[in-house]
Amino acid sequence: MSSQISCPNCGKVNNIKNIYCIECGFQFEGNNSVEFQIFENLKVDLYSSIICIIIFVAFMILVTVGIISQYGLYGYISILVIWPLTIGLIVWAKRYFKGLSKFRKFTITNDFIEIIVPLKPAFQIKWSEFDSIEITRRDSMDSRFVYFNLIFKGKNVEHSYEFESGKDFKMKSRKKILIALEQYSKERGKDFTGWRRKDK
Repeated sequence: MSSQISCPNCGKVNNIKNIYCIECGFQFEGNNSVEFQIFENLKVDLYSSIICIIIFVAFMILVTVGIISQYGLYGYISILVIWPLTIGLIVWAKRYFKGLSKFRKFTITNDFIEIIVPLKPAFQIKWSEFDSIEITRRDSMDSRFVYFNLIFKGKNVEHSYEFESGKDFKMKSRKKILIALEQYSKERGKDFTGWRRKDK
């Protein structure tokens, strides 16, 4: 029996266990083994960020024109400082925002845990493959980004998956994911350490 299925709406190849198409969000029938699922994209965040960047670039254009009109030839020197920074920001934003409009998914079923995030390898692990879950958190150097590492430990093996809160999944979804992991781990007699519901 094939483990894949083509979406009847867009033609994208999906895992047969998926509830929703990873490309267009079409809902497949069946698959009653799913106990918890987050399925979302970050289009709203993407569009808001694009608007902010457009406003910032327009502001920098006005600043540049104002400096040149005020200081003449010397004002052109400001371009050597202002615009490399502006272009650098645009290039960084283009890389950072890539994939935000695509769907990402976190699924817990009776048999496995699956994580699908755009631009990252899909992750799936069966409940039978590990004995405990450890959640660790790290902040970026400037404290703007928060990363959560899910560590699945078995007798002789260890698997991990790290996702960025706010980019890979919305912050509200991140809390639901970690709460669900704690809840379903305890129901299956798996040890759960690290993050707790009271943590931010």
